[in-house]
Amino acid sequence: MARLFQAFSYTCLPPKEHEGYAHSTGKRFKSTNFRIRYFEDRFEIDFTALNPLHEKELAMAVLKEGLKLGEVHFAQTSVSLVEREAPEEGRLQVRGFVCAAVKNPLTGRKIFLEPGENRHTGIVLKHSLQKFEALLGKPYEGKLIVTPKWQSPKPQTFWYENIPYVAWNARYEIEADKEMLNLLLKTGMGSDTMKNLGFLEIL
Repeated sequence: MARLFQAFSYTCLPPKEHEGYAHSTGKRFKSTNFRIRYFEDRFEIDFTALNPLHEKELAMAVLKEGLKLGEVHFAQTSVSLVEREAPEEGRLQVRGFVCAAVKNPLTGRKIFLEPGENRHTGIVLKHSLQKFEALLGKPYEGKLIVTPKWQSPKPQTFWYENIPYVAWNARYEIEADKEMLNLLLKTGMGSDTMKNLGFLEIL
């Protein structure tokens, strides 16, 4: 489902959103993020973008033509636009599945880290700073502190093109300036944010 929605979103947005924004390290970052939640009788998709126009473009496409995921066309859909803005005081309590991983030097496979690990926090901070620079074209010079407050006992596996990605539902306190907080709210936190990961829910 995540891959199908990602593909659909790219049909509604400028080509640059598919290509991504390059950082000096060679990494590419996307300026959008989404979350898919499943219920007994429906599923819901939350979509955010650094550029608010992209949110409206996708919403209009769904309203006009319905939601098409692969060969399945969902004609009966509802769309709502919700403004999410970071507070002025520079501190935010959030919850989400934030992914961070390191590569096993022996097997080459990813080892997914728990939010309470220092390595997880370090990767999230580095990733956020690089994303800020890639998307906004300038280095971040403010304070950035990400503190995990709670995590679920067991992780959840997210599948993308038959590849598993593992993350824990966790609560975080983020201290940063408003520009960085808005970037994380709009584009997600951690890695693989266009694979149904990294969406932050404000508490």
